[in-house]
Order: sequence, then C-alpha cells, then structure tokens
Amino acid sequence: MTPEKMPNRNLLILGLAIFTLAPSFDTALKYLGTAGVVAYFLLGTAFFYAADRFILPLYKKHVTERRAEIIAFATLTLLITVTLIIYPMANAGQFGGGSDADDALVVAVGEFLKGSYPYTPSTYLGNPISPMPGTVLLSIPFVVIGAIHLQNIFWLTAFFFVFRHFERSSASAIGLILVMLTASPTLLQNIVTAADYASNSIYILVLMWILMRSLSSSVGQTWFRVLIAIVLGIGLSSRSTFMLIMPLFLALLVQRAGWKKAISYLTISGIAFLMVTLPFWIFDPAGFAPLRAQSDKLKLIENVLPFAGVIIPGIAGSIAIILSFQDHRTDMARFLRNCAIVQIFVLFFTSIVYSIKLGHIDFFLQQSGYGMFSLIFGATAFWMYLYKGSDVTDGHINP
Repeated sequence: MTPEKMPNRNLLILGLAIFTLAPSFDTALKYLGTAGVVAYFLLGTAFFYAADRFILPLYKKHVTERRAEIIAFATLTLLITVTLIIYPMANAGQFGGGSDADDALVVAVGEFLKGSYPYTPSTYLGNPISPMPGTVLLSIPFVVIGAIHLQNIFWLTAFFFVFRHFERSSASAIGLILVMLTASPTLLQNIVTAADYASNSIYILVLMWILMRSLSSSVGQTWFRVLIAIVLGIGLSSRSTFMLIMPLFLALLVQRAGWKKAISYLTISGIAFLMVTLPFWIFDPAGFAPLRAQSDKLKLIENVLPFAGVIIPGIAGSIAIILSFQDHRTDMARFLRNCAIVQIFVLFFTSIVYSIKLGHIDFFLQQSGYGMFSLIFGATAFWMYLYKGSDVTDGHINP
C-alpha cells in the first residue's frame, strides 16, 4: 500500500469543529444569544483540539472492536429510551411550541394511503406539507407501525453498520456517532422531536456510499446495484438541496467505475426520482407544497438579493462542479467533505443575506433543520481523516 499524504491535522480538527458545531448555531442562538453562539463555537473548538490530543489516543488504545460494539448497543438503547420518553412531551409542546415536522409526514402518509393527494392538508400548526414525495414514501413503514419518532434512530443505526463495514472499524463508527451526538444539540433535537432532516442526510450518504462501492467492485449482483440506484432516486426526492451535490457524485462514480456505469446508474436514479416526484407535481402544480415552501424561503430574501432563488443554487452548483474535478478515486472523505462544503455554503450564504435583511443575526434555514445536511457529510469526512491519521509518520498514513 502506498502511503497517502495527510492534510494538516490542525486544519482537520478545525474542519471537524466547524462542520459539527456550526449546524447547531441556531440552537445556541435561540437559547444563548449571539454571545452564546461565539462561546459555543470557541469552547467547542478548543475541546476538539484537546480531545484530539488526550482523548482520541486513549479511545483508540482501550476501545477494542468488541467494546465498541457494546458501546454502540448501549448508545442505541439509550437513544431509543430517551426518545420514547421525550418525544411525547415534545410533541405535546412542553418544550416550546413543538415541532410539526413529524406531523407533516404522518398526515402526508395517511392521505397517500387513503388514495388522497398528500399535499392538500396542513399540519396542526397550519404549515404546508413540505417534505417531498420520496421522504413521504420512505416514511411509510414508520408511520404504519406508529414509530415515526424512531425513524432517525433507524437510519443512524444503518449508518453505523455501513460505516463499520466500509471502514472496517466499529470503534471508528460509534466514535463518529458519539461525536455528533455530543457536540450537536440540534441533532439530538431532531431525534427527540422526530424531524426528518437527519434521516434525509443519512440515507442519501449511505445509499451513495453503497452504490459507489458496489459499482467500483467486481463483487455484487446487477439487481442489487439497480435496486440501490432506484432507492437513491427515491431518496433524492426528499430535499432539493441534494441535487446540488450530484455533480460531485457523478465525478466520484466516473473516477471509481468509469463513464458507462456512472451514467447508466445515475440515469436509473434520475428516472426513479422523476417517477416519484412528477406525478405529485403534475396532479396539482399550484398545490405542490414542497416546491412552494422552498420558493417561499428564498423569496424572504429577494428584496435584499434579487433572484436569490437562482443565484444561490447557481453558485452552489458551480462550487460543486469546480470541486468535482478533484481526485476522489481513493478518497471517499474528500468527496464527503466537498458535499458538505456545498451544503454549508447554501446554509450560511442564505443566513447572511437574511441577517442583513433583519438587521441582526438569524439562522433561519438552520431553524428549518437544514444544518443537518452539512453536519452528517462534514463530520463524517473529517472524522475519517482524523481517525485514520491518528497514527502517522511524516504526514503520511501508516500502511
């Protein structure tokens, strides 16, 4: 194995801090104010540097694969227990006004299963049903069994197994999950309130990873690859922001599997996306709430930035295209990092413009849960670098 050049470790720690802490700026701002956001980031970043120096070496030394699996089981059990206790309380509004993200899915799935148009009703807070059709379809099993509040935990568990399999380390997999849970209060809030933003991010990442590995390997059946491509297409019909990272995914597949396979399987995903999404839009273009909700968010800032609905996605897409020329052939972490860069650009550029409009700091897209998109991709990318690079010689990963 040829040693792989490692990026500067201090920059990697800073990257992990940014992509783990920044998605929770909305929560810090809500409860602690602007000064609290600054303190949260500075103290959190300092903790990451200290943890890399003192905690991570001890963790790698003492947490064997067997112990990691025990920790993973204990973490899963604790998350389920806490969610079962807190979710009914949060749903009843005992922690503020409550969230209707879970209600949007329950209502939409209920209408769909009755044969009605899922975007006609509103949530109990009077908000439109904003999840796209793919999210609704993937939520059906959880709604049917009355466990929408366990959807995030299910996908977090799937993420653990996929990460463990591809990185060949239970210790690294559960370590990453513990870092995200510990440092991101917004992730915990998503879990206990059953908001689906974390789930959206996780299943897109997981499906991309599985499809990439199956296409770049001679092992595996064609039917399995086609199935993953189809499910990925359904998953892409969850949040429109994921379309912005498609140039990066195309580049990854081309570099790992060649143009023919890349185009073929992304075409399958694209067809699945259209088959899931278009019928709902064609049925009632004016009543297709996901598109309207996305448009309304950007219209809020068009008096400050005209044509924001074109400019912001356009710049983000251009960033993705530029980053797609990097070599991702042997570096999955770089691909995930670049996806996170695109997502966090949308998050903060939009928040900056909106803050200018209001005259004070406001993370309105994060308050809608969009911070989860950069968290899952970014934290995974920088953790992979840091965990693999804990044993290095002259800036190279030891074989």
